[in-house]
Amino acid sequence: MQKILFSIFVAMFAILFSFTFALATDGLNDATNAVRDTVGVAENTIENAAKDVANGTKGATQNLENAGQNMTTRTNNNINANTTNNTNSMATTTHNSTGYNATRTSTTRTTAENSTFLGMNSTYWIWLILGVAAIAIIALVYYYSTQMNSNNYDDNE
Repeated sequence: MQKILFSIFVAMFAILFSFTFALATDGLNDATNAVRDTVGVAENTIENAAKDVANGTKGATQNLENAGQNMTTRTNNNINANTTNNTNSMATTTHNSTGYNATRTSTTRTTAENSTFLGMNSTYWIWLILGVAAIAIIALVYYYSTQMNSNNYDDNE
């Protein structure tokens, strides 16, 4: 009996796998085409957006280039015009026909800036305070380091 059932199952599987016809192939083809169309539309949209961004960037850089070129041209024109004018005015300045004289200004400190406290200026006081602070820091570090080396604390029982 087992041989008969086994041979029936083998025959059914052989018949089942011997055909290549599938009922759902039309639906799969339609779905595949729909996916391809959707991907194509998305691809075209992204490509067009990238082209628009590139064109906008090219336009902006072209505008900057034109503005820079115009500025350079105007600057060169002003330099050329001023060079001619300055050559004439330099002769006037060299001869000092206007009667202008420059006087030096003093760089010495006033008495209020030179004032001292107990005969020491502000720089000396700053260095004195920094020295005292450094000595205090060194003394505190020494004090705490000697406490840790001492045998008089309570944790050593």
